[in-house]
Parts: sequence; structure tokens; C-alpha cells
Amino acid sequence: MKFGYIDEARKNEWEALVAQNPASGYMQSFFWTEFITALGWKTYKIGIFDKGKLIGGAIVGKYDHFKDRNFLVIPDGPVLPYSSKRSLIMFEKLVSEIDSIADLTGKKLSSHLHIEPRLQNVPTYFKRFKKSLRDIQPIKTLVIDLTKTEDESLQGMKPKGRYNIKIAQKYGVKIVTGSPNESIAEFLKLYKSFAKTRSMDAKDDGYFYSLASILEKYNCGRIYFAEYRKVVLAAAMVIYFGKTAVYLYGASNKIYKNVMAPYLLHWQIIKDAKNMGFKIYDFYGLSPDDQNEKHPWTGFSVFKKKFGGQEINTIGGYDFVYNQKLYKKYLTAE
Repeated sequence: MKFGYIDEARKNEWEALVAQNPASGYMQSFFWTEFITALGWKTYKIGIFDKGKLIGGAIVGKYDHFKDRNFLVIPDGPVLPYSSKRSLIMFEKLVSEIDSIADLTGKKLSSHLHIEPRLQNVPTYFKRFKKSLRDIQPIKTLVIDLTKTEDESLQGMKPKGRYNIKIAQKYGVKIVTGSPNESIAEFLKLYKSFAKTRSMDAKDDGYFYSLASILEKYNCGRIYFAEYRKVVLAAAMVIYFGKTAVYLYGASNKIYKNVMAPYLLHWQIIKDAKNMGFKIYDFYGLSPDDQNEKHPWTGFSVFKKKFGGQEINTIGGYDFVYNQKLYKKYLTAE
């Protein structure tokens, strides 16, 4: 077992490995790495090799935007064969390799390493890590099986979901899609208004323009709009990676709510993803607590659940702390 840099020549091999791993996803892709690099992150592609074959690894990001500290993060990873006994030794050796990236001396120090594989059970060898109080991704999500027929998908929905799709069709709601670069300005108009009315912590314009540029460059995403009487009522940004289409960002308008535009919007996304050969549509995020009606995601969750599907709970993030004092600063930072 050896460690080395995953270069461009190994890109397809790495992407295939990530796509086949149920505990990983698009945040371990080359295109996402290019995106966060454009945002100012430092990134490191560490591969685990066995007799020349790439068998695991991690794309590590270093968030270096603080005056006195940084932290390391592996979203959707590490990428390991978690069901294999080999994963224990692979994990321990990989973490040791990552320690060499951490700034343990000098004027700017690393506070911690954050990992976040999409596992449903915590491996025993995570005991060196502590459960993080901050997760990067939602720990609970809803996925739709795209291998089913359209009729089967409709029958798997809640009755109100099917009904609302028919309402939108009856009103003549129009679903349109365009290239990310051409559509991002229109998307942001609705997104910023939507975020403001709901007091959301919205991403800035630069973030979205950079993301749109990457999605355009690698043909790995689309932006959808639902229109009625020439007014955009709902929008969704979808990312494609491996076998999965992911609903990453969305927004809706309060006017003409009776035409149920968001339902037809996502039904079209589901049908398109199925026709494109994807196997899963990930609604990307549900409220972690069904009993807490005041949770800010409650409304989104009620909407998404009308499409049926399977709810999945993941373990969330885990942290290995390098510097306790700086880690506390991280946890208390806005």
C-alpha cells in the first residue's frame, strides 16, 4: 500500500472509484475541487495505491481564510472500502498522511481535520475523532429511485404530490432549462429574493457565478425554471455526478402559489434525470427532526416528502482536533 498524488492522468479512475462508493459523492470530484480552488481553497488529492491500482484516498480542502488559523476538510470522504477489513488500516495511514498537510507549527495553525463520509453507521476506528457540532452537508436526505417507471414513481408519491403536479399541468406551467452560464443571473434574482424573505444565510453572487462556470465547463449541471404568465415562480440548480442527480439549490416565488409550479418543476427534473441514465435523484436535505415544526427546513421537508422516496440518515461530520484553543474559535465563529 502506497500513497501518492492523484494527477490528471488518474482522473477517470478516481471519479469511477468515487461514483461507485455509496459513502461518497460529487464533493470528491475533480470538478468540485476546481470550484473550491477558484473560491480560494487549497486542495490536495491523496491516493491510496495497491500494486499500482488506485483503491482509495481523499481530496482534502484547506480553508485558509482566517488570520491565525485554518482547518482541513474532506467532504464526502475519505473514499474507502468501508465494508472491508482493510478500511481500518487504510484510514489510519491516510490520516497520518493528511497530518503532514496540517500546519502544526508557525504563525498560522490548523485547528482540526473534518471528515464527512455519507455513512449510516459510525466505524469503530473513528474513535480518535469527535462528533462535530458543525456539519457541512445535511445529515438527512431524501432520494428517489430513478430505475422505476414514471408510473411507478407517480404511484410512490403521496396523493397530494400527484395531485399538485396535475394542477400545475392544468394551469399550463412551463418548465424551461438553460446552460448554467446563461441562466445564473435569472436564477440569482429569484434566489436572493427567496433567501431574504426567509432570513436565510445566502451564498454571494461570486460563489454562484463560479459554480455556474464549472458546471458549464464540465457539463455536469443544469438550472431549471418554472414559469407562469411569463413570471418565474420556481428555480432549481441540479448537479450530476456518477449515477446521481442532486438538487443543490432552489428558490420559489410567493405569487401564484395556487398553480403549484415547484411540483411540476421537480417532476420534470426527475423525468429528465431518468432519461439521461441517472439512477438516483437526491433531494439533498431534510429537517433532521420531524417533531420540530420550527426548524427552518420544515417547509422544504414537507414539500419534498410529497414525492415519496427513501429517507436516509447519515452520521454527519467528525473532527480530529489538532489545536483545542483554535478549535473552540472555529466552533464559536459566525
